Amino acid sequence: MVMAAVRPRGTREWTWACGGAAILIVAGAEPWHAALRAIGSQWNVLLFILGLMGISAAAEESGAFALVARFVLRYGAGSLRRLFVVLFFAGALLTALLSNDATAIVFTPVVYRAMRDCGIDAMPFLFGCIFVADTASFGLPFANPANVIVLPRPDIAAYLQHLAVPQLAAIGINLVLFLFIFRRHLRGRYTQACDEEEGPAPPTAARTLLTACTVVCGYVVALAWHLPLGPVACIGAVATTIAARAPVGRVARRVSWSTFALLAALFVLVDAIAHAGFFSWALGGLDGALARGRLQGIALAAVGAALLSVLLNNLPVAVGASYATAHASWPHIAYALLAGVDLGPNLTTTGSLATILWMVALRQRGVVVRPLEYLKLGLVVVPPMLAVTILWLWLVR
Repeated sequence: MVMAAVRPRGTREWTWACGGAAILIVAGAEPWHAALRAIGSQWNVLLFILGLMGISAAAEESGAFALVARFVLRYGAGSLRRLFVVLFFAGALLTALLSNDATAIVFTPVVYRAMRDCGIDAMPFLFGCIFVADTASFGLPFANPANVIVLPRPDIAAYLQHLAVPQLAAIGINLVLFLFIFRRHLRGRYTQACDEEEGPAPPTAARTLLTACTVVCGYVVALAWHLPLGPVACIGAVATTIAARAPVGRVARRVSWSTFALLAALFVLVDAIAHAGFFSWALGGLDGALARGRLQGIALAAVGAALLSVLLNNLPVAVGASYATAHASWPHIAYALLAGVDLGPNLTTTGSLATILWMVALRQRGVVVRPLEYLKLGLVVVPPMLAVTILWLWLVR
């Protein structure tokens, strides 16, 4: 993942993950049949991500994200500070409805274009897009594909009991700290006329957003019936495409197919790590920490998952977290692992699929974000968000 972040000579992120997986298979460290089994076992999350990408692509075709951006500009009321607050909450809502990946790869370009057209410094708002995408992604089971890996069929009531409050707290902490960090950039005003130049929004935009809300209801029903979310997301992609009246070919071209090569390679890499005994060793340490005290075990789980997500990407770490959830002495440790898996990626540009896709989208528009610059922001916001979540999980029963 370090090479994926550096991208020597402009190589694509997926090439390094696929290269590493191929080396392991050729060297015999990961048998090819085990690699295929590792990929196939994640069929639900792969279908879920495919469905999310289809929904996002159809929504983009319909103008739904542009409609949200215009709403943000209008309710910013000419104040850059208020504009940032409205955008942050809009990003949190989109993440809850469509997942963090949609907020990162579709909403970000729309925000960039809107800020550029209005003559606004886009960088604080672009950082706001990606940080809220990851920060707001652990409060609902379907807001992040990693959640589906850790808990494929969660109890929705228990999930909300453990993570709803820290989710709201994390969003508030992230917003307040960003308002302070970017305070100089958010002074002054902008002209509200810039959101009216494109004419009225197409009727398909509102219809597509309504369909996306219906898909969320489908997720809730599926969870209540303990059904996998992947097929629901794919059905939702078809329904959203119909609502958007979007050509299937154009929707398919907007799907990032190379992402599935990246994911497959990551699943192979993490399977090799599991065969080497790392997860068994980590589980032993986790159970030992829980035996010494629940707070210590929760903290180790959350911080450990966050740091591993920085090193390996949060999706393969989520695979390990699912193993820990199934075998740990305290089953509710899953919620601490989820917090670490979803909040930890805010530290680096390769910590989550959403962040990787966000970087790709910005590079396509000539915007360069240095990994060190991203890390500095993450080091400010991630520790307090994790601390509040750990404390809540220790208090709640």
